[in-house]
Amino acid sequence: MTFTPGQKAVSAILLAAGTSSRMGQAKQLLPLGSSTVLAQTLEHVRAAAVDEVVLVLGSSAEPIRHQLSQTLLAGVKVVVNHSYEQGMATSLRAGLSALNPQSAAALIILGDQPFTLPQTLDRIIQAYRDSGAQIVIPTHQGTRGNPVLLDRSLFSEATALEGDVGCRAIFGNHLEGIVNVEVEDTGILLDIDDREDYERLAKK
Repeated sequence: MTFTPGQKAVSAILLAAGTSSRMGQAKQLLPLGSSTVLAQTLEHVRAAAVDEVVLVLGSSAEPIRHQLSQTLLAGVKVVVNHSYEQGMATSLRAGLSALNPQSAAALIILGDQPFTLPQTLDRIIQAYRDSGAQIVIPTHQGTRGNPVLLDRSLFSEATALEGDVGCRAIFGNHLEGIVNVEVEDTGILLDIDDREDYERLAKK
């Protein structure tokens, strides 16, 4: 993962700092196939055409870091958000603050979405480079999903957010700058919020 001259560099911010309160245990560490929820998400991110990966941890940071293999963490910038209990906005801020200054945009990826394919991340990135949009959102059969991409011009607005909100909170201010990308990947709509979600999706 290196910054390639001559094209807009895109970083990935993987948000995995949450307390998993509805799950009752750290969902990042839950088994998924031969891996775990977070490890599979990180594998998919690393396989995509991103120039940098920033992993934001918070709750259970040390057990999570210990569980992830050194191979998987190689080249990944790990940031610990000690204010994670104040909500997702603090993790978004921590991730954006850690980006390489050369990065033109950030792909905001949720740690509990392990089914989104690397090819989907690549499509989002290519749509950004082709369109020059401020925001790129994947859709599946007309339904918006995650991850979303933010151009650097919106970073300061995103870092000013507070509480348990993500970058979608600023979308209404930039409707003309949004590009939707239709994908075949149902993974953009699948996240693991609670035990029921996990048990259903772990069988996929």
